[in-house]
Amino acid sequence: MIGLADPQTAELWAIYYGLKMAWEREMTFVVVFTERRDATDLINNPDLAYPMAALIEMITMLKGEAWSHVDIQHIHADANVATNVLATDYLDGEGGLKEFVEPPHAIIHLI
Repeated sequence: MIGLADPQTAELWAIYYGLKMAWEREMTFVVVFTERRDATDLINNPDLAYPMAALIEMITMLKGEAWSHVDIQHIHADANVATNVLATDYLDGEGGLKEFVEPPHAIIHLI
């Protein structure tokens, strides 16, 4: 739970926690896709004057771990349909993180 946040900050927290989870689960090849080009720009070209510069630094430090490959890429919304289905159909209003062992039936045909 990050509290109230603008969409850019919420996406940066999602990227941070996604990378953190992947690292803790010993995944070594990770590609993160985000619809927020401003988030990828901030990560790739940090701005020390940005109010959440410490969060950008935390993401940068995670990226610096011993991954075999880690990349954070911008993706257009129309190519990110599975994520949008998850965000709209599987949110319960309680916040927090949901992990799936298998992809939900609603997105299998999309991935």
